Amino acid sequence: MKVQNIYTKNAEYQRYETLKRNREKRSKQGLAFLEGVQPVEQAIRHGWEFYSMCVMNEKRLSGWAEDMISKAKPDVLHKMNEEIFKELSDRENPCEIIALLKMRTDGEKRLMDAAEKSENPFFAVFDRPASPGNLGTFLRSADAFGAAGAIVTGHAADVYDTQCIRGSVGTSLAIPFSNMEGAPQAIEWLKSLPSKPLIVGTSAKGEKDISEIDLTGPVALVIGNETFGMSKAWKEMCDVLVKIPIFGAASSLNAGCAATVCFYEINRQRRKANEND
Repeated sequence: MKVQNIYTKNAEYQRYETLKRNREKRSKQGLAFLEGVQPVEQAIRHGWEFYSMCVMNEKRLSGWAEDMISKAKPDVLHKMNEEIFKELSDRENPCEIIALLKMRTDGEKRLMDAAEKSENPFFAVFDRPASPGNLGTFLRSADAFGAAGAIVTGHAADVYDTQCIRGSVGTSLAIPFSNMEGAPQAIEWLKSLPSKPLIVGTSAKGEKDISEIDLTGPVALVIGNETFGMSKAWKEMCDVLVKIPIFGAASSLNAGCAATVCFYEINRQRRKANEND
């Protein structure tokens, strides 16, 4: 592991700062900005590779930070001046470690591995999410309620956006995920699984309440764009369209909230089925 000191806003500092805010540069360099105790721990726990880690050179590291650096084995360890480290951080009280994470290219393989390990896997699908915060909530809820993996389709928010990682509390680094071009590509992949899932779309004009559908078998649950809902292609390709019954003044739920309700219902049905076995 190479150790480098950073005392000014030099090229390496600029790399961190640029990757934090610029999606195009993240994609081009294959690196993502990472900060926070839980995101760092999740990345290490789930086998992500680190290009670099950055710490304050004036501060003595805690046992936690030393342990994370030892486990992560970054290519480079940067020791940065405290003042510019705090400027780089997105947090009022910065975490001891800021890192650059190597993006993964094995999304579909990880999804397939997860599917093969489960008799009745469920996949969470988000069509064209616009908000990285909503995408983070979606991934957090999918992970919490037992999804085998997540699929993001179409022109969508970036899974590696700092708001998404923060919104997911780092679980975006735990759950297998893949970006796919659109509904046809995702449907083709879902049909290639060992057990073809029931493809359930969500819509305010759904045919049935979600609780009326048997969700205990293999299933893919599709949440649509925050403003426009699912694409026409998804609506035509889903096996069934369901709705969440709501009773207040609002005509619909926030996409992240709707996803959480649906994922809970899938998990509730499965737990109940297991209790009855």
